[in-house]
Amino acid sequence: MVNIGILGDVSAGKTSILRLFVRYLSKGDIEKVEGGKKCTVLKTDFSGEATVPSGNKDDTLNEKETKTIHPNRVVFREVDSGKAHTIFAPGGDRKRAVVKMGIITISRIATQIIAIFSCDRELNEQFDFFNDVRFFPDKIYVCINKIDLLDGDREKKLETMKKDIIDFFTARKIKINDVYVTCGETIDNFIDVEKYNNRVAEMILNVTTTH
Repeated sequence: MVNIGILGDVSAGKTSILRLFVRYLSKGDIEKVEGGKKCTVLKTDFSGEATVPSGNKDDTLNEKETKTIHPNRVVFREVDSGKAHTIFAPGGDRKRAVVKMGIITISRIATQIIAIFSCDRELNEQFDFFNDVRFFPDKIYVCINKIDLLDGDREKKLETMKKDIIDFFTARKIKINDVYVTCGETIDNFIDVEKYNNRVAEMILNVTTTH
């Protein structure tokens, strides 16, 4: 059994990735991706999602936003081996005590960590999140998410992001097993959406079934 912790700053796409993976499992699409195999969903728990005030003082419409307060969780089983695995996705708002406790707990109990970064935000802001996470294995996986939001020379920017992320973790003496580039949403006007959706499923399968 592998316990995966999906960690990342606010709005990196952790919950979207988890929900997309469940969709692949539920529809049987998990068998069609590279390295795919038949798996079944044993349990899903997205009760950690909560609607909170936007925090914008100028918000006259009283709009709300959704945040992960308690870690979301998915348990699935490989049909051929019978092995069950659990994926945990705590929130990213580490300023909230209950959220920070979830991050600490998952970083301690996870046997594999996937560090998620979003393409639509500065890396330094997201590095601050990981600077606060003290409990890390010496080897982790990295996911660069929201590739659809990366404008301009996508390949060049991706290579720069990868280098900066690897350098960041190397300075902390943490090795990167692999880097996955994903899109955790099903976006109609993104031409490569299926390819990068599939990478979500391929990533989680690889992290779980190769250990």
